[in-house]
Amino acid sequence: MNPLKLVKRWSWGSTKGPEEKEETFDPKVHLDYTPPSKKITLEDLLLKQSPTASPIAGTVPFPLLSSEGVRAYRRALFQKDVIDKCASSPFPGTLVLRDAVKQSKFINDFWTHPETMRIVSEAVDVPLEIVMPTEIGHTNIQVEGTTIPEMARNLKVEPSLEKVELSAEDRAYDPLKDASAIIPWHYDSYPYVCVMMLSETEGMIGGETYIKKGDGESQKVEGPQIGHAVMLQGGEVRHLAARAKGVKERISTITSYRSKVPNIYDSSYMTNVRPYADMNTMYPEWTNYRLRKLRDELTHYLDRTEKEQNFTQATEEVQDLINNQIEYLQRTSRQMVDPEYSQRLVKEYGKPAYYDAPRIWQTVRTLPSFEELAFSTDDERKWRPDSGYWMDLQKSMETIRRGKPLQSVLGTGVWDQTKRYYMGDELLRQGLNEVFLDWLGCTGLWEVYGKL
Repeated sequence: MNPLKLVKRWSWGSTKGPEEKEETFDPKVHLDYTPPSKKITLEDLLLKQSPTASPIAGTVPFPLLSSEGVRAYRRALFQKDVIDKCASSPFPGTLVLRDAVKQSKFINDFWTHPETMRIVSEAVDVPLEIVMPTEIGHTNIQVEGTTIPEMARNLKVEPSLEKVELSAEDRAYDPLKDASAIIPWHYDSYPYVCVMMLSETEGMIGGETYIKKGDGESQKVEGPQIGHAVMLQGGEVRHLAARAKGVKERISTITSYRSKVPNIYDSSYMTNVRPYADMNTMYPEWTNYRLRKLRDELTHYLDRTEKEQNFTQATEEVQDLINNQIEYLQRTSRQMVDPEYSQRLVKEYGKPAYYDAPRIWQTVRTLPSFEELAFSTDDERKWRPDSGYWMDLQKSMETIRRGKPLQSVLGTGVWDQTKRYYMGDELLRQGLNEVFLDWLGCTGLWEVYGKL
């Protein structure tokens, strides 16, 4: 890159306050794209590629926004309507903005523009489309303040250059050993994500992403600097996001995608977002997106059969098509846990337990009373006896009996037939963490676990 261009690109001029009217997105002005210098493959990570995955696990950071683009995006993001209607704060010093796309035309036009879509698709070698509007530009803000108004007052269009004095403990920070990772080891709810940085990162410690390799080791992917982005096939690779230290602000924004390729398994689920999403907004969008996917699959099949001369219909192929769509519709339905039921359980058991449910299950299975309590609950259907989850359990047990793989929110695998498969396994397989906690409470195992 031309050094003069670099100087021009990151020379910040004076800017007005965030109350200034947002700009109209123009890719010639607001983009400054350079393709990623390296793409990381699943093979590089010693991971097997599933039939539905791209061979690209992710990219190194690459330039995406110009300096004008960063300022324009921040100006759009910090508008009063966006803060008033989209902000929440899980804890002091952290601001989360969801659905900003519905308050800002600039943000919507940036993420949905054909040029932006071309860039993200080429980065992972797969044509992508945005999952749904509510997953456009999910923004995480790390800034000083204890309330939303206080944090909002500390947000300026001009990126902050202020640094925070680092302690010896900060300098020794190791996200692989420290429990304070901003997002612990996890898979994303959606197949692909683009993470874009809107803050200065010079002098920052942390902020990287670590990917779990097939040999159990961790590979670090450097966090993007201001105006840069990184692509990750987060639904396929287990990863961790390290906490950033040493800067006054850190603003990253994330948009989620799925593949547009027909006959590709869509692994999306809503486990990660149900505890904090507005279900009244999310469920209708989820339904529409899933039905569009179903429509596209059927249209693709019909187009092929109608265009092929002397087409001979294979009964097995048609049956697979129908079975796949039935399963897809059921998975679509199961993810829409009743909002009142879901919120009550998250409040009762707590968000930490919700997100830690798989690890809790591993611990619970080692308890002396586990077999007796879990078996009696399942055998006598003491928990929600009329629920459709019991049919799901029987179907999964039959799949195991036949030695076939089970598709889980954590990937595909063959169940060890020497181990009994419980309702707890089935609910976690579907990513129904709050429902799992409800079942665990009914068995009496939650009470035993709480005494450890």
